[in-house]
Amino acid sequence: MILSFISVENEKLLNSIDVVRDFLEVFSDDVPGLPPKRELEFSIDLIPGVGPVSISPYRMAPVELSELKKQVEELLEKQMIRPSVSPWGAPVLLVKKKDGGVRLCVDYRQLNKLTIKNKYPLPRIDDLMDQLRGASVFSKIDLRSGYHQIRVKEEDIPKTAFRTRRFIEGFSKIVMPLTQLTRKDHPFIWTEECERSFQELKEKLTSSPVLILPDPNKSFEVYCDASHQGLGCVLMQDRQVVAYAFRQDMNLNVVIASDFISCGMTTITSDFLEMVKQKQVQDTGLNKVRELLGSEKAEGFEQDMDGVLSYKGRVCIPQDKELKKLILEEGHKSKLSVHPGMTKMYQDLKKMFWWNGMKREIAGYVASCIMFQKAKVEHKKPGALLQVMEVPEWKWDSITMDFVVGLPRSAKNCDSIWVIVHRLTKCAHFLLVNIKWSLEKLTQLYIKEIVRLHGVPSSIISDRDLRFTSRFWKNLHQALGTKLRLSSAYHPQTDGQSERTIQSLEDLLRACILDHLGSWEEMLPLVEFTYNNSFHASIGMAPFEALYGRKCQTPLCWFKEGESIMVGPDIILQTTEKVKQI
Repeated sequence: MILSFISVENEKLLNSIDVVRDFLEVFSDDVPGLPPKRELEFSIDLIPGVGPVSISPYRMAPVELSELKKQVEELLEKQMIRPSVSPWGAPVLLVKKKDGGVRLCVDYRQLNKLTIKNKYPLPRIDDLMDQLRGASVFSKIDLRSGYHQIRVKEEDIPKTAFRTRRFIEGFSKIVMPLTQLTRKDHPFIWTEECERSFQELKEKLTSSPVLILPDPNKSFEVYCDASHQGLGCVLMQDRQVVAYAFRQDMNLNVVIASDFISCGMTTITSDFLEMVKQKQVQDTGLNKVRELLGSEKAEGFEQDMDGVLSYKGRVCIPQDKELKKLILEEGHKSKLSVHPGMTKMYQDLKKMFWWNGMKREIAGYVASCIMFQKAKVEHKKPGALLQVMEVPEWKWDSITMDFVVGLPRSAKNCDSIWVIVHRLTKCAHFLLVNIKWSLEKLTQLYIKEIVRLHGVPSSIISDRDLRFTSRFWKNLHQALGTKLRLSSAYHPQTDGQSERTIQSLEDLLRACILDHLGSWEEMLPLVEFTYNNSFHASIGMAPFEALYGRKCQTPLCWFKEGESIMVGPDIILQTTEKVKQI
């Protein structure tokens, strides 16, 4: 074995020690290769009857992948590892060492579950200390890379196989004929289709396009396209493919974006952005503005590197009916907007787009929407003066709650909605419940959906519902440290926030069901998203923006180019300013 000797006396270098100089072959700087064969070799004894286990590789950041590749190549050069076709396979991960380095570790936990455990009790520490009695010189000896100095029995080497990912686009479709041959009770018949699959697979493994490892120091490009069938994306860097993605969800017709990268600048190229560029060039008014860029007459206008004209950070929309119709329909009729009123729709769209007469056109569009007129109820302003309560000190510090009852029984046996609203940001949760549920079950739901996400509030405002006035409910919140504040009897205006939120909830739910023809239970998550992501006049922004410091991404935000680069202090300052506005 190769030994390492370290002494901190006078901070001597390893090579300055006489013993080390005399036995350089023992005190090596590195383990050169496999250890020699000895009488004792490491064995892996399996529980009788178990089969091979194989785990998919873990995801890694670009920096980790680079370090993994480097260490794997070093181990291959030293012949400590070798390419394998073993049916076994364990994932790998990188762990930081105390000296700042990185250690390559293999996760053998699933393999360990299948092995016969060794029963070697540790010796008593006091017995070991007694053996040192009378000694005056103590030394510490460690093996350099000791893990690599114990040889594994030849028959057990396949069990130690580990896996790293190598990506082939459309792999499952290519190997489908070959995969079917491995099924139970399926005859092994090599057809022309199997041969084509086999040849194509060999070609994919040995020819372009080959996926490259992303470089966080270079810019990324995302090419995306959408149709009625789904959304497809390609992540590229230096005109080489980094990753592919495709998502199809016909039930909700909602595209859920995936996070390709965690760092670096991103450029998104989409059909909508290309359409805006082309229409801007054809618009005479915007062309005149483009000529005046840099002068006082075009103050607030700017043009990015791709030639897209914007006004105060908002994309300039040319006078094109089709383009405006596309934006207005997405902002009013989609399942993530659910027919908002004129004010909310204008406040949501004006943060992203600008064109002459925008507010007037939005008002006309909303007024002409038949579904909006059917679903929305006219709400009159209260006649008396508002009795303002104290402003909560922090997020989800004070909440209000109420029930919406009398709904048709759903597939999950629910007939009511528990509305819980945060007083500071106006953020709300709409929880499915049954009016006959016990207080214990409601408490479990409250802990799961409110306390788990936002913590225990300091106060709760509610009406005098029997559930909220029960001894169990009072004792629960007394134990949690929450103060219960009940509204006046027969005067629901005391809890005006919950009542107003319920009005909005009913309007949104009615419009969503009439327009998209679904059950209220299925539409409730979309209604909650729409409510929390829509402009609220009382706080001057959307509840989601007030809670998290930014507006939630929706399909209307696909046009945005680039990635907002913000560091910690910038986020804190921006969030502080938003809280001051509330």
